[in-house]
Amino acid sequence: MKIKLLVLICLTTMLYSCNFKEKKADAEIEKDIKNSTLISVGQDVPEFSFLRNEDTVNINDFKGKVVFMNFFATSCPICIKELPIIHNEIWTKYNYVADFEFFVFGRGHNAAEMDSFRTKWEYTFEIIPDPEKAIYSLFAKQYIPRNVIINREGKIIFEATGFDDDKLSQIKSILEKELNIN
Repeated sequence: MKIKLLVLICLTTMLYSCNFKEKKADAEIEKDIKNSTLISVGQDVPEFSFLRNEDTVNINDFKGKVVFMNFFATSCPICIKELPIIHNEIWTKYNYVADFEFFVFGRGHNAAEMDSFRTKWEYTFEIIPDPEKAIYSLFAKQYIPRNVIINREGKIIFEATGFDDDKLSQIKSILEKELNIN
């Protein structure tokens, strides 16, 4: 009986210890993500330009529209899992809304890599290369995927790192509200 009790106490202690270490690690990662994030909700979107359909455009050219932005890399497993969902549940749903813009930036990738990746996965949206991470570095120091929503006034109204069902629900809810979709 004493051995069973001792084993039970040891197992309980180990489980508690593992959960504590996991929660501590999660808290440290969240702190690191927060410290690496260079933007915040409520601020103006950082100014930048990029090539779109071979034309140079500035992010401020899209004031008056709701803008969804995604930063990803082909080496990121979560990004690879996220993009088909983003394609199916955001791009295909809102692509036809007149005051909606959708940008996916390939962090650290050149145009040829993005064209090949897009063809392989059969995405119907353009993937904008950011080979030197010049655009990405205005938003964060590290960690992807990152999603950002900008309102018609050019203010950041949502930003999140990582991807899960809760974040997808938040994104869709914000877009529906901002685009007046019921």
